[in-house]
Amino acid sequence: MESFKIVIDGKECEAFAGDTVLEVAERNGIVIPVFCYHKELRPEGACRVCLVEVEGAPRLVTACTLKAMPDMVVKTNTERVKRARAGVIELILNNHTLECPICDKSGECELQMTGFRNGPKKSRYREKRREKDIVIKGPLIEIDNDRCILCRRCIRMCGENMGNRVLGILNRGYKAYISPFNGDFLEGGCEHCGSCVDVCPVGSLLDRAFKYKDRPWRMDKTWTTCSLCGSGCTIEVDSYHGKVKRVVGRIGVNRGHNKGYLCVRGKWGWDIIYSEKRLKEPLLRQGDSLVKVDFEKAVEVLKEKLEGREVNLFLESSLTSEELTKIRDVFGGKAVSDSYGYYKLLRGIASITGALNTSLFSSIYSSDVVFVLGDFIEEFTPVIATLLRLAVIQKGKRLIRLGTFPSKLDSVSFSTLLVPQEEIIDTLKHLIVGTFDSSYQSGNKEIDSVAKSLRGKKLSFVVGGNVPFSVESEEIGKTVAFLADRAGAPLVAIPPKANSLKVVELFDLVEPSNLKGEVNVLINCELERDFPGVELPSADFTVIFTPFYTPEVSQADLVIPIELGLEKRGTFKGIEGELSLDSVLETPFSLLEVLKYLPSKGISSKEKQVPLIKEPGKKVLHRKRELLLTVLPNRTGWNSVSYYSENVVKVSGKRELLLNSQELREPKLVSLRVENKELQVQAVPDASVPKGHALLRVERFTRDISSLLRGNFPFLSGIKCEILEA
Repeated sequence: MESFKIVIDGKECEAFAGDTVLEVAERNGIVIPVFCYHKELRPEGACRVCLVEVEGAPRLVTACTLKAMPDMVVKTNTERVKRARAGVIELILNNHTLECPICDKSGECELQMTGFRNGPKKSRYREKRREKDIVIKGPLIEIDNDRCILCRRCIRMCGENMGNRVLGILNRGYKAYISPFNGDFLEGGCEHCGSCVDVCPVGSLLDRAFKYKDRPWRMDKTWTTCSLCGSGCTIEVDSYHGKVKRVVGRIGVNRGHNKGYLCVRGKWGWDIIYSEKRLKEPLLRQGDSLVKVDFEKAVEVLKEKLEGREVNLFLESSLTSEELTKIRDVFGGKAVSDSYGYYKLLRGIASITGALNTSLFSSIYSSDVVFVLGDFIEEFTPVIATLLRLAVIQKGKRLIRLGTFPSKLDSVSFSTLLVPQEEIIDTLKHLIVGTFDSSYQSGNKEIDSVAKSLRGKKLSFVVGGNVPFSVESEEIGKTVAFLADRAGAPLVAIPPKANSLKVVELFDLVEPSNLKGEVNVLINCELERDFPGVELPSADFTVIFTPFYTPEVSQADLVIPIELGLEKRGTFKGIEGELSLDSVLETPFSLLEVLKYLPSKGISSKEKQVPLIKEPGKKVLHRKRELLLTVLPNRTGWNSVSYYSENVVKVSGKRELLLNSQELREPKLVSLRVENKELQVQAVPDASVPKGHALLRVERFTRDISSLLRGNFPFLSGIKCEILEA
C-alpha cells in the first residue's frame, strides 16, 4: 500500500489511504484526547474532545473522523484548540457527579485524566447540578447514569461489535440516560461478556463483583490465559496481596488473539478460586469415611497403590502442557478425555491432511471468504464467535455458514445454509463438486449460490461449535478437509477446551469401555460434567486429583487437591500456537509437585500416524421417525464456573426443551426418551428450531442429564430420541 506524508505539530508523519488523523497521530506518539472514540469501534465524532486545527480549514474538525490527505498540516495544541477542548470538558463536568473518592474507575478514568490535562482550572457553573439518579442493577453489571457522559461507547460495542443490541439511550436532552431496552439485563438478552464495562471511559458501567473492592493503582496486574474454554483468551488478572479482585480484558490494549474480548466465564468466573467447595487437604478413606491426611502420607499411599497396576486414566483438557506431559510419563499414554469427540474430528481431518493438527486461527484474516461449519459456536467458544463477527465488520471478510440451527453470526454472514443435521455431509459434497465445476447443478439454488460464492476466491475454513460432539464428527472432518484441501485453504478446528490439542497430541484417547485397569485416576474432571453418560469403572482403588469437593469424592479412596488455571504457570497449545500462563497467586498444593514423587514409566514420545484416505466422509445419520436431539450447555455450562462460581450462577440460564412451533403448540411438561432412558422437562415452542430436531438447553450437566445420555459419550448432537406425554 502506498503511503504519503502529513504534518502534525511540525512533525512529518507517514499515513496510508483510509487513515484518520487520530490514527496517524497515535502511531507517531502524538496525544490527542478522546472520549467517544475507541480503537475497536467505528469513529463517531460525537464528543468533540479530539478537535484539531487544519491549515486552510475554516473551523476546527474532529481528528477521529477526519481522513488524512497528502500534504495536510494539522495542529493539535494551538490556543484555539485548547480553548475549544477545555470548553467541551467544562460542559461535560458541569453535570458530572464528582464521586472520584468512591468511584471504582478512579485512577483509570479517562475523564479524570483528560480533565486534569486539558480541562479548565475552575468551573464557571453556578447552577445546581442536574442529577440523573437512575441506577440500573443487573446480576453482574450496574449502570450509574449520574456518571455517564453519553459517549455511546457501550451502545456501539454491544450493538455493532457483539451483535446483541441490549443497551440504548432512553429519553432526550439532559434527561437522556443509558439503559437496557427492556429495563433489565437478563430480559434484554445480555450475554454478560463485560465488553461494555471494559470500554466505558468513566465509572458509569460497573463490574458489581469488583465494586468498592479495591483501587486500580494498588493492584498487581498479571497477564495470563483463561482456561475455561477453547478460545484461549489472554486476560489481565488484578490482585492485591495475593487475592484476585477482578479480571479485565483491556479491549484495544490486549495483544492476545482475543483482542481483549471476553465472555462471562473469563470475566466473572475467577471467584471459583474462593469457592466454599475448594478442597484444601488430601483425604484418605479409612473404613467408611474420608479423613484428612498430609501430602507426604497421600503420596506414600498413592505410590503403593500404583505399583505394578494398570490405570484407568480420566483427563480434563484444561491442564497445562507441562502437567499433561508429566501425567503421561507417570500414568501412561492411554486415557479417556473430554476431548475425545474433538480427537475424532481431527482424525477425520488428518485422513486428508496427514496431520492431527489445525491451522492457526489468524490464517482466516488472509482469506477473502471464511466458511464456518457448526452450530452454537457462540455458546461453546463465545470469543471465537465474536472474532468471526469482527472479521466481517472490521476486516471486510465475507462469511458463509453451514449449520442446522440459526446463529447470531447469521446477522453478518453473506450467506447461511441451514439444512437438517443428516444432510450436512451431503451438502458439503455438493459444495465440493460445485465449487470446482461451474456446470454442476445440485438441484438446490441456495447450495449452488454458495458454491458460486466460493469459486475462485481465497478461502479459509472454520469448524467448531457442536461439530466435535456430533455423531458424524469424524465423517464431517473428512468431508470439510477434502474441500479445504482441494481449495488449498487453511482449516481451523476450534477445540472445545483450552488444551485439547495437546491432549490429542500426547495421549491415545479411547472409549471408557476400553479401560480395564485396577486403579481409577481422575485428574481435574467430573464424570457428569466432562463425560456425560459415563460411569466410573469398578476398580480396587480410586484416586481423584481435584480442586473441589466433587460428586465423585464420595466414591474415592484418596483425594488430592490441585490448583486452578488462574493459580498456574505453564503453557497451553491453543488455536494461535503456544499460549502462556502466569500467576502471582501462591497455593500450598501443586499437581506437578505431587507427580514428581511418583515413579516414571519412561514412555517415549512418538508422532501419531493416521492413514491417508483422501476421500470425503460417509453419511452416518439417516432420518427415520425419530427426532434428533442436541444437548446444549448454556454459555456458562461446560466448565467448573457453572458449578462453583457464585458470580456466573446468577446468569446461568435454565433447563428447557425447545421444539419447532409446528410440532409443539404451547409450553408443557413432556418426557424426553433416549433409548430406554427418560427425562421430564419443560418443553417450549420455538420457531428457530428446525422440524425433526429437539434442542435441550441445560444450565449444567447433572445426574439426570448424564443418565439420559448414558452410552452416547462423547456425542451431544444427533442423538435419536422421542417425545412422550409426561
